Amino acid sequence: AGSGHTTDSESEITFNPRPSEKDIEFILEAIEDYLSVKVRRTDVSSAWSGIRPLISNPESSNTSDLVRDHLIMSDKNGLVTICGGKWTTYRLMAEQGVDRAILEGGLSPERKCQTNNLRVVGGDGYHIALHTEVAQEYTVPHRPGAIDTRVAKHLTSAYGDRAKVVTRIAEDNKLGQRLARGHPQIEAEVAYAARYEYCTGVEDFLARRTRLAFLDVRAAEQALPRVVQIMGKELGWGWFRKRRELKQGRELLKTFAKGTE
Repeated sequence: AGSGHTTDSESEITFNPRPSEKDIEFILEAIEDYLSVKVRRTDVSSAWSGIRPLISNPESSNTSDLVRDHLIMSDKNGLVTICGGKWTTYRLMAEQGVDRAILEGGLSPERKCQTNNLRVVGGDGYHIALHTEVAQEYTVPHRPGAIDTRVAKHLTSAYGDRAKVVTRIAEDNKLGQRLARGHPQIEAEVAYAARYEYCTGVEDFLARRTRLAFLDVRAAEQALPRVVQIMGKELGWGWFRKRRELKQGRELLKTFAKGTE
């Protein structure tokens, strides 16, 4: 399970921000009222933090008036600028940004924005029972039998109908093993990320493509050498690049392993 909170406290600007032990203890205390068991500090599988930049509203005279969503501005030359926002509202930001540009440019589009009907990659063939199809069609390359149900559900949840591309890579390249015990991510996902998602580094894969570093830092540490090996083969890394990626991966995972003092 995951838990988190947002604060308005100032933070030092660093490339890899880390939570303080005080922040971690605060969360553990806050969730006590919602759980029937006592969660100890040693039960924390991974800890992380992020810095969310907020922008000042230029139309407000109060300098402390911060915009927590996105802000769209137009200058006298018609330049449209969009600031702030977050990943979860990227489609709304794009729609409103384009609408403002249309207004500023005096344009007359033939139709309204279509983003509400535009499916993300993998969404065209997705349905609730897709994991059953994936499990039935997939031939496990490293052992006889069908794919694990948990793995099939993970793949369809993460990739939609592109899960079948992942399993085909697993079959053709014998990359069907799990990357870490207790987690459904498999080796073929590394190759898929390199081939189809422009993934160019181990840090990107562990932290953003699979989020394994955010879920369980020990599992990410277990997966790290194999991720380096597979991605190195896919991208043609030499010995020096593999060694550098391994070192950088270990340094990254240290930031998830514990909070700051």
